[in-house]
Amino acid sequence: MLRRALLALPLVLAGGPAAASGWTSCLDSSLEPPAPVEREAPPYPESARLANAEGSVEVSFTVLRTGDVGWVRITRAEPSGFFEQAALDGVRAWRFTPAMRAGTPIECRLKTRVRFTLADVATVRAGSANDDGLPSPSYPAAAREARLEGYVELTLTVAPDGHVARTEVTAAMPRGEFERAALTAVKSWRLPPAAEPRELRRRFDFSLPDSPPRPQSASLLAAAPLPSVACQERLSGWVRLEVDADAEGRILAARVVAAEPAGLFDATALAIARRSRIAPAWRDGHPVAATGLLTLAFSPDSSSCPDAGSSDRHSAPRPSPTPRVSGARERGPGSIPPAPPG
Repeated sequence: MLRRALLALPLVLAGGPAAASGWTSCLDSSLEPPAPVEREAPPYPESARLANAEGSVEVSFTVLRTGDVGWVRITRAEPSGFFEQAALDGVRAWRFTPAMRAGTPIECRLKTRVRFTLADVATVRAGSANDDGLPSPSYPAAAREARLEGYVELTLTVAPDGHVARTEVTAAMPRGEFERAALTAVKSWRLPPAAEPRELRRRFDFSLPDSPPRPQSASLLAAAPLPSVACQERLSGWVRLEVDADAEGRILAARVVAAEPAGLFDATALAIARRSRIAPAWRDGHPVAATGLLTLAFSPDSSSCPDAGSSDRHSAPRPSPTPRVSGARERGPGSIPPAPPG
């Protein structure tokens, strides 16, 4: 079992202060907003990895008429001192299709939050065994015969006695056999006991032993404003989507399969999905079109609600938060909340 950094890159949102300071918001109703073309996750800082530290960085930046990223500024980082440089370097390398107004490229400003989260990743190969004493998912026979490869991400609730009390699939590509194999395996796990229930994140990459390594690709999530009622009432939530994606991971269609609270963020999630890209499924060493599962989390903070205050102004000094140090397999703050079983 390998610990690897999984960087959650949430939807990109334009903030309110942009227009007030002379910048055009990329979500201005008169614009066709920019869409991500190259948006790799920034590298996880080695010092943070060694400390098991997790956190997030809020970044404001401009998308130039060429689609390159211009001005970049950190507006908030928790904890301070771990992830700022990695976030800056990563965002500067991103590329977009430019915002358009009446067929003309327009420079505009965006905000995003980059969450740095550590999770356990296991590569499941046909005929392989797990090396950490826990049962490994079996490679589905039908997928092996079809030369199909993919991935599954889970959240697990572990009871104090170490048994897995609940499992939820938060992402999968393609849907079906890989999900069932992962769920069957983790339900039989017995982990070390602890004083309190805990949640874990696990990702299983299903790959065939004679296939070339697949490139790591981050999800590229488009922009969409949060519902005003979510910002006004400070409501958080999530939406789980079943999505049809082409061989390049572009989402062609999406359907809501679960949400909390019901209906509040559905339209936002569908708007994001229509212009987003996810890691595709693979067959015989080549990416292929498939149906997958995607979960989007929403939180009405200063990055996602334009009226939450200007994050371009320096906030009053405050003590630096203590870095959050996770356990060996504890779910980090960037994790996607689990849905009710079903």
